[in-house]
Amino acid sequence: MRCLRCRPTLWMWLVVCVPLVIYGTGCAIIYQLAVGDGPKIPARYKGLGGRRVAVVCMMDPTAYGDGATSTMIADEVGHILRSNVDEIDVVRQEDVSDWLDTNDWDATDFVEIGQGVKADMVVAIEVSAFRLHKSQTLLQGHADVTTTVYDITRGGKEVFRTANPDYTFPSTHAIPTMSAQVGSFQRIFIRLLAEEIGKNFYDYDMQSDFARDAAAYAH
Repeated sequence: MRCLRCRPTLWMWLVVCVPLVIYGTGCAIIYQLAVGDGPKIPARYKGLGGRRVAVVCMMDPTAYGDGATSTMIADEVGHILRSNVDEIDVVRQEDVSDWLDTNDWDATDFVEIGQGVKADMVVAIEVSAFRLHKSQTLLQGHADVTTTVYDITRGGKEVFRTANPDYTFPSTHAIPTMSAQVGSFQRIFIRLLAEEIGKNFYDYDMQSDFARDAAAYAH
């Protein structure tokens, strides 16, 4: 993901900016997008800061058979929240998994698990569809995700809900399986999906949505 931070060379700016000189602010806008000092996209929900938060991911078993994938998604979202939300205390995924393993948990009751791990809030991620292959010979990740936040300190009240009904990466093309290892592609896809979920909870640079396919899969 470090490619997103790459700085363009002077000749690149000349090629882009010269045709836009007559528009005055065109180059300034593009420069801000590229170097990351431009406008921020505001968080859709800002209530996780300073709270103890459990991240729980449940995946429809008919959508994807690998039970470890849901844990990978939850762990990656938790890592992103720790890095971007001020003073958040994210419950370790190992503690969430231990609680699930030792309790007869109803997979629809996210409030119960929040109470069980002594969380203030639960970020519940429900994945109804998940795939890595477009065909036997092409890789293109796809997921349908709904994210809900429950406030355990307020009796488990639902305080936020959003959906990513058709998250696809790469969005414009598929990658031949001979060009990429499935395991590496899965890790990249889960990381980007987790970022898409996490961005609901903190302000982020517009540049992170700029040329994502090319930058994120440059390696």
